Amino acid sequence: MKLGLCILGCGQFAATFAQEMAPLGDEIDLFFASRDAAKAADYNRRFHGSGSFGSYQEAAADPRVEALYLCTPHYLHLEHVALAARAGKHVLVEKPIARTVAEAEEIIRVARQAGVILMVAENYRFMAVVRRAKALIEAGAIGLPRLIQLQEEGAFRPAGWRDSRDLNGGGVFIDGGIHKVNILAFLAGRPQTVYATAPRRLDPSLDAEDALVVVTTSDTGVVGVINHSSAKTLDPGTKWVSVLGTEGRIYFELSQAWLKLHDGRSERTLPCPGDRHGLATMVREFRDSIRQGRQPEMSGQEGLEDLEVVVRAYESMESGTAVALSPRA
Repeated sequence: MKLGLCILGCGQFAATFAQEMAPLGDEIDLFFASRDAAKAADYNRRFHGSGSFGSYQEAAADPRVEALYLCTPHYLHLEHVALAARAGKHVLVEKPIARTVAEAEEIIRVARQAGVILMVAENYRFMAVVRRAKALIEAGAIGLPRLIQLQEEGAFRPAGWRDSRDLNGGGVFIDGGIHKVNILAFLAGRPQTVYATAPRRLDPSLDAEDALVVVTTSDTGVVGVINHSSAKTLDPGTKWVSVLGTEGRIYFELSQAWLKLHDGRSERTLPCPGDRHGLATMVREFRDSIRQGRQPEMSGQEGLEDLEVVVRAYESMESGTAVALSPRA
């Protein structure tokens, strides 16, 4: 049975998402909702959707819609999860799940009380290259992980609500750096402590950080280093991940179809066929969790734990000291 999924919020990423859903036409009926009815109708026409709505309330009330995908600003996530829950609709919410730990806990409570599935739209962990790296690590291909490094530098100037510390929940780290937090936890285990420091801002007029360097430690002794920056000063190069183990190393670039495995003797390039961007695989997991009545892989709790790393990193940035994370629930 096809999943009736409605995108709430017809912004730039909604278009990217709709394009990625094209191969899933036999599995997903895609709808579009916007406070601008003409915009929703335009998206529906451009991406061959199944219908459009001029309000989020109208979408939530339509019986053809089984689930809502929240592509709305961070500060509206709780409000829109509550809207979905009242209508008995399952929820796929864009990362971060919320701006604060308290908001995230309330989102999880509201969804649980309504008996609807809640999943965080963290597509990076569903990329084929990330899944292959995970399988290799679990198979012992590099021994025991010791150090994981994640690097991204790009040019992005936050505007509107994204340039509001209050509405966004912070700066670029909560917005894009949280992807790296999830990969780190997925491949090397959840951090136990976090220390963060922000380089000098390239644009001092921004309301929050435009770059953050984060160092984490886990209870198994794995050290993590995340360098996430939107302040491009030189050629940003690639978005890459390196996992160093006791017996080898894995290196890959995000959204690519290969990785490099060094087993301590020689290096091989291994193919990683499949979903390069992770969006289609993510939606299939969401649909399957609904059909099977189970928690999805990227549950609300997983989203909460990623968010806590971000929040504690901000606390460390302000205090200049390392901060401990809560024990995993």
